[in-house]
Amino acid sequence: MIGKVVILASIFNFLFTQEEFFITIPATSYSDWVYFSVEQNSVIQVEDPENSLEWDFAFQRKHIKTNSGLSGIGNGGAYVDSSMTWTDTWNNTNSIPESIDWLEDITLYDFYDLQTHTFVEGIKNPALNTWGWFNSTYQLVPTNYVMYAKCANGIDVVKFWAYDYYQNNAGGNVSLRYETGFAIPFECQGVSGDVNLDNLINVVDIVTLVGYVLGNSSLDECQLLYSDLNQDDLINVVDIVNLVTLILN
Repeated sequence: MIGKVVILASIFNFLFTQEEFFITIPATSYSDWVYFSVEQNSVIQVEDPENSLEWDFAFQRKHIKTNSGLSGIGNGGAYVDSSMTWTDTWNNTNSIPESIDWLEDITLYDFYDLQTHTFVEGIKNPALNTWGWFNSTYQLVPTNYVMYAKCANGIDVVKFWAYDYYQNNAGGNVSLRYETGFAIPFECQGVSGDVNLDNLINVVDIVTLVGYVLGNSSLDECQLLYSDLNQDDLINVVDIVNLVTLILN
């Protein structure tokens, strides 16, 4: 390993202040996803969702994605505590649990096909999938379970409460209440330039950094810390040049 100053840091990177929002997502299509950005607090158009960090959550009928796992390149995910409900605890909860088992998006088999009238596979988040169930009369009943969801950046977390499915008297109009201002702390102990965190500084780190600068991949907070070689709070081609110079020297 190339000798360099070791960085030890606890990072609480709150990109969003603590605010509460109410929004209705028009997710009425059985085939198209509606993409949502927490930063913009609005539905957005995304050209290539699987390779984009612009969106945090996506909606299609009752199905909800996070930018994680099989859905996208983000570091999102979600958590559900089915032993409690937001109807009882929302106003008294001002922090996220200390230990969370974040679930990424996977393939599930409960997407209704209008052509065959059968349930087929689709990709979504298993934790957020528990936000509501259809009863015997095919009406969706929200569970109001306590849920948290990570944004695409893998740091910022929102209290997540989907509480209604029938806004404007039409199914698929999901009423969402969420609160920002929560974040996951990162304990970073490593070396400036070790972008892929393997305790070596070599061409693999250059490739990883180039991929991030070109927008083809994401980095977690510790990787971002070690990628900013000139410590100007920007990660760009200058850092790539500095990393190449570091390796050559």
